[in-house]
Amino acid sequence: MGLNAQGFTIIDTPPLDEHTLAEFERLPLDPYTGSTQRYRRFSQFRLVHDGEWKLELLPHRNFAQPRQFNDLVGGQMRTLEPLTGNPAPIISAGAEALGLDKDTAWQLNIHQCRVVSTPDVEGVAAPEGPHRDGHEYGIVAVTRRQNISGGETELMPLGGGEPFFRTTLQDGQAIAFDDRLMFHNVTDIKHLTDEGGHRDVWLVAVNSWDNRRYGEQYEAEVLASNEA
Repeated sequence: MGLNAQGFTIIDTPPLDEHTLAEFERLPLDPYTGSTQRYRRFSQFRLVHDGEWKLELLPHRNFAQPRQFNDLVGGQMRTLEPLTGNPAPIISAGAEALGLDKDTAWQLNIHQCRVVSTPDVEGVAAPEGPHRDGHEYGIVAVTRRQNISGGETELMPLGGGEPFFRTTLQDGQAIAFDDRLMFHNVTDIKHLTDEGGHRDVWLVAVNSWDNRRYGEQYEAEVLASNEA
């Protein structure tokens, strides 16, 4: 399939099994966002193509980003609980949308997230604001929007500025993009009634295996970014 001339594409994603969908209700609180609006699990995988795309779960490690890509919580090791569901259908669709080389192995960071908005909790979807994640490619897949407005995905030139593309991803939609070419952002969500609402998403970072963001060497580089 491949990306468009601007470096992104919108796709419809396949359905997930009922167990994986139910796991959104059991996500633990992400303690690193400064509030109680985000719940998250995280795992890392090797992705290969052998007749079809296959995810190989890697031993669980902390989540880490260099400070240059995340001023808010970069440069540290973040301890998150591993995934308990199966995102493989979304990953296969995303790999095809990105046009990933099937003769290359890829390393993926996969986050299952819920952002909530209630009368007492502000639905901040991207606390770091417009940003790159420091990967080759990214995928944001929305599973469900429940009783909310907002949550608009924005793409903008490197360094920020006015978005050149905006859309509100609906249930079962995803955006796949070249993270090296642009900044991305998502606007805050707002509950429509006092019972509150949420946005359930998958956040996927994709790198070639030789450029993987996994292991002791990478983690040492992240910690060293505090001194840069």
